[in-house]
Amino acid sequence: MINFVIIFSFFSLGLLAQRKLTLPKKLPVTLNQLVINIAIPAVILLRIPPLQLSSAILFPIFAAWLTVIIAAFCVHFMGKKLAWSKAVIGALMMTAVLGNTSYLGFPMVKMFYGEAALPYAIIFDQLGNFIALAVYGTLIISLYGENTHQLTAITIIARVFRFPPFIALIVAFFISEGSIPSSIILLLSWCALAMVPLTMFIVGLQFQLQLDPHYRQPLMVGLAIKMLITPLVILLVAWGAPVAGDIAKVSVFESAMPPMVTAGVMAMQANLAPKLASAMVGFGLFAAFVLLPLVYWLNSVILI
Repeated sequence: MINFVIIFSFFSLGLLAQRKLTLPKKLPVTLNQLVINIAIPAVILLRIPPLQLSSAILFPIFAAWLTVIIAAFCVHFMGKKLAWSKAVIGALMMTAVLGNTSYLGFPMVKMFYGEAALPYAIIFDQLGNFIALAVYGTLIISLYGENTHQLTAITIIARVFRFPPFIALIVAFFISEGSIPSSIILLLSWCALAMVPLTMFIVGLQFQLQLDPHYRQPLMVGLAIKMLITPLVILLVAWGAPVAGDIAKVSVFESAMPPMVTAGVMAMQANLAPKLASAMVGFGLFAAFVLLPLVYWLNSVILI
């Protein structure tokens, strides 16, 4: 309960700052860079080395990619069935498929499942959702967007390997527990402490609730695919899979995260129904505060 109050407090501060203060336009970008370049890599370097490597940790990667496949199939199917425009389908191919598994996912996993469960969220995000953003997201923008250019495979791979959290993850896999000097551990701990307040402040700072009546149907369908249908399928898969405990629960929980802010921004920049993309991110975040506790409860009832 205390963790939830902390998370909601920093989110509210960001929302209040957005509404009441005149802030530099580049402030969200600057804070994003702090999180991406410092806070999240620090968390990864602290939490991954103690992780016991086994075949079971492959499940979060599998669940992450299965989430992308299921959601993309559902969006494509419903888009054709309901005769949505190319721009609407493209917007949902981004926002109803790629989830906010780091900025919102890490704080929420920490709150509901504790520090010990964070490595599974990191694996789900970095080896699943982030690579999907770089590869799948770029492909979707190229296929559906306006005035976009085709990126080569080399460019996409270079983008992945230049991403600081991904670099930290690779380094962390080669670090054994206890090999990092205590002074470095202390520094990383201080940097990691900034993750929750900064991420939730940024989310509040960028939060928008705007609904264009023209997009009401695709918005409802998109959020249902992202936050209800997909996690329920992953929950059934986790229930039947030979994995248990936090590995399975965190994988399901991460699959239920609302639309990724970056995916929404990419859709808007490519002119893929910008108002729909913005609404998916805003209303998705709003729905998360109700649906994520429900997913947590279902996990505790169905998964051991």
